[in-house]
Amino acid sequence: MNIQSTQQALRPLSEGEISPELIASERLRRKQIVNGVLLVIIIFQLVQFPGALLMQTTMALATVLLGLALCGVAVVLNQLGRLTIVGILLILVVDLGCGLMLLTSSMGTGMGMGMGLGVGDLPVLDVLIISELIAVSLLPPASVFVVAFSNILFILTVFAFFPRSMELNMLLTSQMAYNAVTQPIILQVVVAVVAYLWVRSARLALARADRAEEIAQLQSREAELLRREAERSHQLEQESEHLLQVLVRAANGDISVRAVLPQNNALWRVGNAVNMLLSRLRRVNLAESQNRQLRQANVRLTQRVYERNVASQQTTPPPYPTERVFNPSSNPGKRYG
Repeated sequence: MNIQSTQQALRPLSEGEISPELIASERLRRKQIVNGVLLVIIIFQLVQFPGALLMQTTMALATVLLGLALCGVAVVLNQLGRLTIVGILLILVVDLGCGLMLLTSSMGTGMGMGMGLGVGDLPVLDVLIISELIAVSLLPPASVFVVAFSNILFILTVFAFFPRSMELNMLLTSQMAYNAVTQPIILQVVVAVVAYLWVRSARLALARADRAEEIAQLQSREAELLRREAERSHQLEQESEHLLQVLVRAANGDISVRAVLPQNNALWRVGNAVNMLLSRLRRVNLAESQNRQLRQANVRLTQRVYERNVASQQTTPPPYPTERVFNPSSNPGKRYG
């Protein structure tokens, strides 16, 4: 039993084998992560709000206000338990913020020199990995690849269609062009793969730990059942021995013996039946003894009556016989010499 339980606990588990308790704890964990991510994003948006006012651009101010509005909706949905929708909203907040930031920079108000997207704006593309981390933490782990693919498409769109500054054009026409384009894309792929493997292994480890805990509880419960079964078997053995002793004493003539068993005992009904049988046998023996005494008294009484009759016959004299008087006239035909 222990070897099989250990093998079951160590074998890889599929996500369909995760217990409802683990699913509930996972939802609680995701809700706590959402609260932390929401707090960080709201603080970030509040920090960016004065900068958006100083830039005096409608797009920058709209970006911050839209991010705060989406965070407010995410807070409400998080309280309602809609964690999947909340995760999607947080990804939109991050990607939308990065996109509008790059768009604002390409219009000549960003970190690049002159009009268009500058070299200093390229690190903003690396911030897109935050959306991947949010996806792998709050959504199913495989969704990180969807987010990574959308981020790669966005990166390619930025290099292909966004206005570029002079130094960025010089970079893209130099030998560093391949590294400049592939670096954010490779970063997206690496982060997606590593995050997926890490989160999936962590969930499976939690599932195995949960399974091991369930097996330990089952083993403890089984040990308790075996202990109770052993106690019950020992109790039944003692009670059976007690009933056997009662029957042996009854067979030896001690009809007054009784089986003493508690009412909550398994053999109480058997003991009660034995006691009833012994009570009836005692009444039968008592009735038979009384009948025997009556028969003996009847015999003694009959004997006494018989002896009294015999004694009375012996003490009473028999009647004296009377002499016959000769009367010749009674027999005239007979002669006498």
